[in-house]
Amino acid sequence: MASMLPLLIVFVIAVLTKNNLLGAAAAIVFFVDLMRLNRFFPLIQSRGLEAGVLLLTVALLVPLADGQLTIKNLLSSLLSPIGILAVIGGVFGAYFNSQGLDLIAVEPSIIPGILIGVMVSVFFFGGVAVGPIMAAGITALLARLLIR
Repeated sequence: MASMLPLLIVFVIAVLTKNNLLGAAAAIVFFVDLMRLNRFFPLIQSRGLEAGVLLLTVALLVPLADGQLTIKNLLSSLLSPIGILAVIGGVFGAYFNSQGLDLIAVEPSIIPGILIGVMVSVFFFGGVAVGPIMAAGITALLARLLIR
């Protein structure tokens, strides 16, 4: 029962800061815990990220399927200055995400700070809560630069 209090606090803060994704995630984990389905936590923890990335990637591929992007558009976009920057951004993003996952694995105590940072960004700066892993990657970079 004590494990439910932090989830409840995260849920309330998420609702107050209008962070619907975090609120929904906290509610789902709270419900799984409440229903005593804790045996699924390792599965959710190990495969949840993959499922989320899969759904995000599917959403990003929809413009290809519905004709918004054709092969001609795709090639001209990739060869444009913004397209080249997008490739570079993708390289950096994937690298930072890998660093974030590594940091969370060895230092899970950073998770509350990341969640608070995401909530502050969503509430005050109009941020979108799709980047906790990226936030961990940026944290890893900042830690390397500032903590020696």
